[in-house]
Amino acid sequence: MKTITSTEFFEISRKDAISIVRIKRNVFDFISDIDLSGKLMDFLENISSDTEIKALVFFNDPDCVNEEQYDKFLKRIMSERDQSLTPNFKEKDVRFREINILNRFIKSLANLNIVIVSGTQGSVVTPFVGLAFSADLIYAREGTKYVMAHNKYGLHPSGALPFFLSNALSHAIAMEFQMKDYFTDDEAYELGLINKILPKQDFLDHLIKETEKFTARKHYTIQQTKRLTNFSRKSIFEYFNYETEILNL
Repeated sequence: MKTITSTEFFEISRKDAISIVRIKRNVFDFISDIDLSGKLMDFLENISSDTEIKALVFFNDPDCVNEEQYDKFLKRIMSERDQSLTPNFKEKDVRFREINILNRFIKSLANLNIVIVSGTQGSVVTPFVGLAFSADLIYAREGTKYVMAHNKYGLHPSGALPFFLSNALSHAIAMEFQMKDYFTDDEAYELGLINKILPKQDFLDHLIKETEKFTARKHYTIQQTKRLTNFSRKSIFEYFNYETEILNL
């Protein structure tokens, strides 16, 4: 595996036909900064023209997108809790950037005609649960917990979580799971939300081995299968427009 670039926030590497993005730390600072996140966005745009790349794997380090990290971020940008019906942010611009930059990442991934693979481990909070579920193939390390943190803070479920859950589940189950405190990797697997639960040890190695099963296919087959299968997900762009409209983003 060859490292392409590494920053405080993420690392990009490559193994044969697979590009790998490791999400490292200070994720909420990264995702709310246009310049910092722009470097990763540029990478996503560049690989779309690289015919040697058949898959993109992205995964998080344990606990870099957990409740503690999200709590620190929200306490910094939210006003003291009051009785208002809507969340009150003292740094609204940071909140809007967090939502819009994450949405841009999801739209960029949706436009890539290669296999997108996500790997989650540890506790993962709402915005990044949606990002993980935007992938074509979804894996979790044993013991992963999907935390619906938006309920604790009275926020909307961001990261297009309602879109991806309602496309994978019935309306009733999608609603139920978004209103939970959290759900486990076992629950997600039983409902068909994730492809497989991988062992704790050597998680990335297992993730790459799973991905290599698909990159063994011809580039043309991967590209056209992705395009045709994504037909049902084309409405993700309409969803983001609707979210922007009702939330005044």
